[in-house]
Amino acid sequence: MSELDRQYLKFGERLENEFFGQGEYEDRTIEQTLEIGWKILSELPREELTRIKPEFIEKYMKA
Repeated sequence: MSELDRQYLKFGERLENEFFGQGEYEDRTIEQTLEIGWKILSELPREELTRIKPEFIEKYMKA
């Protein structure tokens, strides 16, 4: 398994657990949810984010 494959596996796990896995009693705003999504996306190499406009990546991605 390549390093990129491992990054995608980690991304999928975090997306499932942190983004989609919002607890029944967890009350988060859409802004908080989007921040979590960008944080998780930042673990992938930028060249893999081909379907996201570069200006959004620059504006919202922390890493």
